[in-house]
Amino acid sequence: MKEPLFLNSVLQEKIWGGDHLKEFGYDLPSDKVGEYWAISAHPHGLSTIANGEFKGQKL
Repeated sequence: MKEPLFLNSVLQEKIWGGDHLKEFGYDLPSDKVGEYWAISAHPHGLSTIANGEFKGQKL
């Protein structure tokens, strides 16, 4: 592999969440986002590879 991997991050909704991440340019699915997992291999929110030969696979 000769190219960097780009990941689709995970946005976690929480009862205490909000929409403040919009200020940083994130497209939020709701107004209850409480956590942003940039790189995640957690079973409750796996990042997905966005490009290359592994596109679509989860970490």
